[in-house]
Amino acid sequence: MARPGSITYPAAIFPLLTGLLPILAINGIYLVAALQGHVPWCMPYWDSCSSISATGRSGVGFYLFKGLMIPAAVLLAINWLVCRAWIAARFDALRPRDNWMLAAGVVAAVCLVLYVVALGAAGDAMRLQRRIGVILYFTLTYLAQLLLASRLRNAAEPHDTDPLVSWQLRLAGLILAIGLLTLALDLTLPNYDDYEDAFEWIIALLVHVNFLLMAKHMVRTGFVLRFEAHDGRQ
Repeated sequence: MARPGSITYPAAIFPLLTGLLPILAINGIYLVAALQGHVPWCMPYWDSCSSISATGRSGVGFYLFKGLMIPAAVLLAINWLVCRAWIAARFDALRPRDNWMLAAGVVAAVCLVLYVVALGAAGDAMRLQRRIGVILYFTLTYLAQLLLASRLRNAAEPHDTDPLVSWQLRLAGLILAIGLLTLALDLTLPNYDDYEDAFEWIIALLVHVNFLLMAKHMVRTGFVLRFEAHDGRQ
């Protein structure tokens, strides 16, 4: 008989890295771009002096953005596979919404790659690819996060929802409120472009912070990935 061995790995590392890598990358690349004079010095979260995309269009930032955000997209796709396995391990059966969560998350990862690849490239086609890619990345990532949080909340006993799930849902509500506010401002303010970049930075931060809450929740549930190995000897 084969003698199996197993290696366990903390699953929470995937949502942790999925949240931390983009946060550290876009803020670090902004500093590099500012040092090289490609973007102005400011606090982009409220000064709205630079878009996230502008940090990765020129200089060293061009290479750093691609070198960090493409791996971030790979982590994002893996993270949603892990989340689906987490749901399957916690509950009796998967539901259709769990597959929708996975599909939204994986497509979001593909859209992030399309956006990153087109960043810094000239032409209307590349501009359109960037715009579609970034919009779908944030929209589908938000949708996947919302599906996961609602699944965890609905599976809990009445009045027994984990506080972390409640915080994830509150954060999702805040992101939605900010998104609706930006739409309203875009329709009513002639100078909305002066504020748009700051909202972009804030929404990006909140979306990725949600992954950190997800990681904490995985740690609480003790979910690990187990890899089985067989030596092949009879």
